[in-house]
Amino acid sequence: MPSLLTILHILQFIILLKLIQIPLYLSSNEGCENLFTCGNITNIGFPFWGANRPKECGYPLLNLTCIKNISYITINDVEYQVLEANPDLQTLRITREDSFQEGLCPPKHVSTTLDTDLFVYGPNYNNLTLFYGCPSSITFPSPSGQFQCHSNGYSDDIVYTWFGPNIGPLAFPCQDNMTVPVSLSLFDISNFAKIQSAIKDGFVVRWIAGIEDCMKCQNSGGFCGYDWISKQTTCYCRDQSCSNFIPVSNTPSGMSKYFC
Repeated sequence: MPSLLTILHILQFIILLKLIQIPLYLSSNEGCENLFTCGNITNIGFPFWGANRPKECGYPLLNLTCIKNISYITINDVEYQVLEANPDLQTLRITREDSFQEGLCPPKHVSTTLDTDLFVYGPNYNNLTLFYGCPSSITFPSPSGQFQCHSNGYSDDIVYTWFGPNIGPLAFPCQDNMTVPVSLSLFDISNFAKIQSAIKDGFVVRWIAGIEDCMKCQNSGGFCGYDWISKQTTCYCRDQSCSNFIPVSNTPSGMSKYFC
């Protein structure tokens, strides 16, 4: 017959297993009910975090920062200013920060790319590729253009522009290139000022991370968040007990497991 101490150890082990299976939830005073506001960017919640929103309130790569009333986000190692935000449409209008700091002649040429698990491009944009350090004999297909860039660090100061994605050095034997989205309203891609203005005006992206699960969470009375350990969207309840959560079975990786 097992001793009382053995029975207590067994009960403690069972309780521990139960605790492991139950996800942790935040109460409403732990921050995920807060919305990010910075300058003209207001009322931004999940899937973003930053400022008064703890990191558990959004995806790891969707950190918004606020400096002197200007919002910033880094996407694939490129820093962007957030010019506009529409939480109802899940859209941001963003512009590359290096276009303000270094113009069209930056020392490092990094193309704009999106994490397609988090964002998709909005409508009405075109890919403009800028080619640096090209031989003088090069010929680009239409539509193309060129302008002078005196601070790009190359011996040849002509920068060639082309509407279309970067198709690599095998097609155009230049030393470097950079692709950026611009508005369809840009036609003259030989005009330095118009190109720079179009890049500074930015482009629209729509966030797609965890939207469906977040709607279910909000409809159940919770606050959307993200479990950085299990890498899943989760739902934080308004009370400590979260006694009315309903498990969702057979959820794929990256989706939430529980709703309040």
